Amino acid sequence: MDKYSTYQTEDFLKDESFINWVLDPEGAGNQAWTTWMNSGPATKEAAQKAIEIIRTLDFKKEAVAGDFYGGLKQRIDHTIAMGQTVPAKRRTIQLSWLKAAAAIAGLILLGWVFFNRKPSYTYFSTPYAAIKTVWLPDSTEVVLNANSSVRYNKNRLNNTREVLITGEAFFKVRHVDINGKAQAFKVYAGNTEIEVLGTEFNVRSTHEATAVMLRAGKVRFSITGSDAEKIMQPNDYCFYNKAQGTISTRTADPVMFTSWMEHKYRFENATIKEVCETLKAYFGYDFILRNDALNTQTVSGTLELQNEQVMWQVLSELFNAKVAKQGNQVVIQ
Repeated sequence: MDKYSTYQTEDFLKDESFINWVLDPEGAGNQAWTTWMNSGPATKEAAQKAIEIIRTLDFKKEAVAGDFYGGLKQRIDHTIAMGQTVPAKRRTIQLSWLKAAAAIAGLILLGWVFFNRKPSYTYFSTPYAAIKTVWLPDSTEVVLNANSSVRYNKNRLNNTREVLITGEAFFKVRHVDINGKAQAFKVYAGNTEIEVLGTEFNVRSTHEATAVMLRAGKVRFSITGSDAEKIMQPNDYCFYNKAQGTISTRTADPVMFTSWMEHKYRFENATIKEVCETLKAYFGYDFILRNDALNTQTVSGTLELQNEQVMWQVLSELFNAKVAKQGNQVVIQ
């Protein structure tokens, strides 16, 4: 992944493997990109801008005729070729215009590629430090936490209610009857499957684990390709550890796992590492612990997310440590 250390935003937008990862973070072979982003590379900011551009593309729009892109590319190439003979006084202005034109052409071509590769999916996502509520065609409500996404096949949703998520989301599933029979609703998160009829639940999915908190109703939580499954009742919290391949279940207060919808996080006997991982998923910051004694320390409390300055002060008191934000890093010591 060394070559990506010199990439700019437009370079990421042209990279096929990067595009595949943004569209399908859980896909086979995409783990390397997640590892690279988590390592805090120098070009992370440029990559994040590219991610936001890709995620804002609307797959529901009609595709422009294919010959339009070919003609556009020929005109851009011709203009660039002509630019090589531009007089010195005009060269600086001309080169700036050419870069802008090339970037615009690249984004248009990128949109065309996305449309042709995934024409049937509708996709919603959130950037860091933002929450969004969306409604599916069946009137199911989905609240997305920061840096999360949900997508579904718009051509199949009326017959088979299936959605795929990354990150964290809360669902209020609408009960639907077809010919007197309740229609199931399935959520795929990593290699796990949550099947429901009409209910309210929270799902949090990472590369290492998937957690489900059931607030109301009834769901079946299962692992793809495995016999492991759990029929969940209200207030059940299920945690699937991918490395161990097991599902653990306990009773919990749903408020502890859904408070993020009110722009706050509640923690109860959580390790400082767990708190930092939760905040990293929300803000995108890298957290650095410089005091080994903090690794085993547990804390309980509530963090308001909308005022960062106040939040860092509260976090410092909660950890009984110095907390300093330096650029995209948060140093705790």
